[in-house]
Amino acid sequence: MRESNTNSTAYVRKFSFRPFEGFRRGRVYRLAAVSWYWWIHQWERSRAIKILIGFLLFTFVLMNMFILTFRDLMLINPYTGEAISPNQLLEDTILQMIRGIVSFGMTFTASGDTSNGFSEASFNVGGTSIFILILVVLVGSGLISDDISNQTTEIYYSKLERHEYILGKFGAFFIFGNIVLTLPYVFEFFLLVIGIGEIDLITALPVFVHTIVFTELITVTYSSIVLAFSSITRRRLYAGLSAFMFLFVANMIVTSLAFTGGEVGLEILFDVLTVLLLSSYILTGTTTVRLQGFYEVNLTDGVGLESWMILGALGFYILIGFLIVVVQVYWRHGK
Repeated sequence: MRESNTNSTAYVRKFSFRPFEGFRRGRVYRLAAVSWYWWIHQWERSRAIKILIGFLLFTFVLMNMFILTFRDLMLINPYTGEAISPNQLLEDTILQMIRGIVSFGMTFTASGDTSNGFSEASFNVGGTSIFILILVVLVGSGLISDDISNQTTEIYYSKLERHEYILGKFGAFFIFGNIVLTLPYVFEFFLLVIGIGEIDLITALPVFVHTIVFTELITVTYSSIVLAFSSITRRRLYAGLSAFMFLFVANMIVTSLAFTGGEVGLEILFDVLTVLLLSSYILTGTTTVRLQGFYEVNLTDGVGLESWMILGALGFYILIGFLIVVVQVYWRHGK
C-alpha cells in the first residue's frame, strides 16, 4: 500500500510545485475568444445557418443584377418622367434594403425635407426580412439556453466573472450581427456605387453612415430580446419560438390594432419591428411617415405619436432585455 502511494505521487514529487511561468491571456482576450468560438461552433454545426446565409447572398446577387441591367430605366422617375440623380437612386435603394430587414406585410411611404429638398419614396416588404429574423432566432436562441441545458455554465464561471460571461454572449451575437447584417449591406453600398456610377461619395456619406448605424441598432435590439428569451428557459426550441412570436406575430397583431379608427394609435409602440423601422426614418431626419399607404403620421407636431416616443420605446426594449439576462444569470445561475 505504501509502495502504491509512493508510485502515485512520484511524478509530482519529481517536479514539485512551481509557479506558472507561461503567458497569461488577459480577460479581454478570453471574452473575445468565447464570442468568436461560439460563432465558429454555430457555423460548423448548423446546416440551416449556411442555407439561410446562402439565400441572403443569392438575394443580393439578384438585386445587383437587376440594378445593373435596368440602371438607365431606374434613373428616370416612372411617374413624372424626370431624371433621378445617381445619388438619389443609391439612397433610395440602400434605404429600402436596410429598412426591409425589419418590415413584413406593410407598405411605407416617407416624405420630408432632405438635403435635396422635398422627397417621397415608398416600398413594400423587404425580401430578406423573414429569413433574417429566422436566422437571428435560430442562432441566438441557444446562446444561453444551451449552457443551462448542458450544465456548462460552471466551466465559463471557472475562468470568467458572471458579468464577463454576459458580455461574452452579447459579444458573440454582436459578431454574428456584423457578419450577417452590417458587413453585407456595407459591401452592397460599394457595389451599388460601382454599378450605378457617377456617384458623389461626399454626398453619399450620410447614407453610408446610416447603413452602419441602423444595422448596428438592429443587432443590439435583436441581441437583447433574443438573449433575454434564451436566458429564461433551458430549451433552445422554446426560446426560439418565444422570440419569434414576440417579434413576428406582434408585428401582425399590434399594427392591426394601431390602425383602427382611421389613425395610427400609440399601440404601435408595442411592436418592436415597427419601432425599429420608424427609428430609421427619424435618423434620416424624416418628419412625416405614411403607413399602409394612407395612414399619415407627423412625428414632430406634438400630437399623438412622436419621435421621442419611438426612440424611448426602442431604448426600453433594449434595456429590459439586457436586465432580464443579468437577473437570470446572477439569480438563476447562482443557485
